[in-house]
Amino acid sequence: MPAGTLRVLLKRSGRLEIVYTGFALEPWIANGDRVALDGNRRPEKGDLALCAVEGWGDIRRILAGSGGDAYITGLDACPGAREVIAAHGVLAVVAGERGAGGAVGRAVVAGFPFWSRWVALGYWLRKIREAPRFAGDAVASVQRKYQGQVESYTDLLSFPLGDDDLHALLVSAFPKGCSVLIAGSGAGGEAIHLSRDGYRVTGFDFLEDMVRAGERNARAAACPIEFVLADMAELDLPGRKFEGIYITPLVYSFVPTRARRVECLRRLGRHLRPGGSVVFSAYLLRSPVQLLNVFLAWVRHAGHEAGFELGDWFTWFLRTDGSLGKSFCHLFRATRVIAEAREAGFRTCGKAGAFFVATDFGN
Repeated sequence: MPAGTLRVLLKRSGRLEIVYTGFALEPWIANGDRVALDGNRRPEKGDLALCAVEGWGDIRRILAGSGGDAYITGLDACPGAREVIAAHGVLAVVAGERGAGGAVGRAVVAGFPFWSRWVALGYWLRKIREAPRFAGDAVASVQRKYQGQVESYTDLLSFPLGDDDLHALLVSAFPKGCSVLIAGSGAGGEAIHLSRDGYRVTGFDFLEDMVRAGERNARAAACPIEFVLADMAELDLPGRKFEGIYITPLVYSFVPTRARRVECLRRLGRHLRPGGSVVFSAYLLRSPVQLLNVFLAWVRHAGHEAGFELGDWFTWFLRTDGSLGKSFCHLFRATRVIAEAREAGFRTCGKAGAFFVATDFGN
């Protein structure tokens, strides 16, 4: 979830409960556990804390202070993955979990990185075993994920578009009052925010329920927004051109195969006015260990599934019945994202914080 949204949720009462997905924090926090977060307590050495990492929320271990206004953080299952997080980037402390702090948490820190190497081995082997072969079900897996999140996305309408950096990026990329197309518009949150900022907004989504929710929410907000049912890889709005296009967070990573992603960007480029920009984001590989992880998954699956690409991976999501499902995603190096944008026809593409900006499209 975007760090800006988590900040707002925590400001309401200082506490928040989330569902953790993953195995990087075992044995302290298991996949599917409900985790209580305390935004009022100052983090201490050994604590597990919710941090803002490249605009997104992530739970990290506090290893030490750094100069009084920052913390050195790490992951139990990634011995070498240490990162300095500014004090304002530590949003909350995990409360009430054994090993999340106190004497046990300090003992875990004292064992870094030796103890964590064993944890890392078990974690990565399990992740590789869990990685599914989606084959032709990749797109449907993403649809199932978002089909069950229509109401939750509607509940987020009152929250900010994202952090201040994202808002500043969109304002700089899209001239005030211009026409903006939003890809993956969901329940209309981003569209409504941009409409209130004075932009002329059109949104599209590949789920009919999301389109209907967007239309309802836009009417309730008195925002003149058009919503369209469309798949990004098949987008065709005859005669329509926009001065800016925004792909909502990480949607690009949920598109399977390089050819399909390139076609998505090419379709968007054809709906872009000269001089316009496409702003988007993707899941990025953050460490050599993560790269090894996706490589081993590729070795395991590539011989059994035509089209399985290096970087194909998965995310967990909470089903409406409370169980955990898996949906397709693709992990990138930043250079790979830029290469795909250029293959689609964008002469210029660069990284801006947690996002990419592609410009100068030519067929």
